[in-house]
Amino acid sequence: MEHQPIPNWAIHRRFYRWVLGFAKTPLAPIILFVIAFVEAFMPFVPPDALLIPMCLEKRSKSPFIALIAVFGSVAGAMVGFFVIAGLIQGGAEWILSEAKVAELTEQFSEYGIMFVFIAALTVVPFFALTTVAGVANLDFTQFIFVCFAGRSLRYGLEAGLIMWLGDRAKEFIEKRFNILSILVCVLAIVFVYGVSKWLY
Repeated sequence: MEHQPIPNWAIHRRFYRWVLGFAKTPLAPIILFVIAFVEAFMPFVPPDALLIPMCLEKRSKSPFIALIAVFGSVAGAMVGFFVIAGLIQGGAEWILSEAKVAELTEQFSEYGIMFVFIAALTVVPFFALTTVAGVANLDFTQFIFVCFAGRSLRYGLEAGLIMWLGDRAKEFIEKRFNILSILVCVLAIVFVYGVSKWLY
């Protein structure tokens, strides 16, 4: 099937197609790791764009491919938490008063971990939450845990669906995966809330 021509102005689509071109090459795992790493702290191509065709190409290795994306994303989240957040925090101090920064930090801290988990699992921009989490000085251990859990669920679900459904999974993921991930996210939050109430 031939690709439709891309207009000269659509640079983002050209880049997206260029990324897809690596799916069947030996460089695919490295490119996937890099994409997942960068996308965790700045706007970039979603790792799913490469992960899905890679898993379709080698279905038996789908879990391993998903792990590459998970570790790349968590590593990038650390950059967002420490490096990018530090730059943003420095800039915020020039624009906002110290009291205002402290107020915003306190407000985010209350539900910040939950927000990071939602972003890791759904289509909410992950990079935005990793940097805000760093600015708000969220607990780093909890931050890494929810990043790993959310990304593992997201990429693991995609890889699992491809192993189970094969080529049919691509259409399912494109049309219904966001709804499925939101449902899983809601169930996870309800479960954690219920357990915390039971324990405390």
